[in-house]
Amino acid sequence: MPKVSVIIPSYNLGNYLPQTLRSVMDQTFADWECLVVENGSTDGSLAIVNEFCASDERIIPVVYTENQGVAAARNRGLELAEGEFILFLDADDLLSPHYMEAAMAAFKLDPSLDLVYGKAQRFGTQTSWDLPAFSMDTMLSSNCLYVSCFFRRSAAVSFDPAFKTGYEDWDYWLTFFEHLDHEPKVLRLPSVCFYYRTRRHSRNSAVTDQALKGIRHALWEKHKALYAKYFCDPCQTVEYKRMERSFQKASRWSLAWKLRVFFRKFFA
Repeated sequence: MPKVSVIIPSYNLGNYLPQTLRSVMDQTFADWECLVVENGSTDGSLAIVNEFCASDERIIPVVYTENQGVAAARNRGLELAEGEFILFLDADDLLSPHYMEAAMAAFKLDPSLDLVYGKAQRFGTQTSWDLPAFSMDTMLSSNCLYVSCFFRRSAAVSFDPAFKTGYEDWDYWLTFFEHLDHEPKVLRLPSVCFYYRTRRHSRNSAVTDQALKGIRHALWEKHKALYAKYFCDPCQTVEYKRMERSFQKASRWSLAWKLRVFFRKFFA
């Protein structure tokens, strides 16, 4: 049984897939399997997967003849995974060679950890992807985790196919934290471990602001209990009401109005 299962959903990213698979094969930690869920590609990706499988038996193809969507692909990978730990990886992103070894060392040093990830860098640049440090307050306001974090398979949850147009990874982590029976313990490694390709083909880039607002509202509705655990409506706090009274005679564009717009923006 491998220590780590890497799950890669692949759909029409054949131009990038070889580099992604090599970044898995180049890991300094060798005890892994890599399930490539070939999701009905029409660009020859399956041939690439088969070529890599022939050269490394740790790479395992899972083939769909028709595209099932990224949620179904990742869920199928989870069903077949045998590793103690899981790592999702998109077919056009890259891992640094030491990522797996560093994460496994962190879990060994502190078995109480729920999630381990590293600093990230946007592909083709020398600058870090400046994600804020993890906290549940931050996580509920804006996703501060990428999808390629390590966690135990025993704690895995399923991706929700309802989030087809974006934020399915944000929904996944919120669901993951909801299912814990304790406060999340998350470690960010100090080195760059993950390289993210800015996707011109990204689903999120093609979604309108109104649609994204709808997705955020769906997240709020689905995870309302989790939000309630960490947040009350800020417009109901004593501090807000005191500030509102202080500026109640001001014009429509007063500080009080701006505060209301700011505080209610996420909850709209």
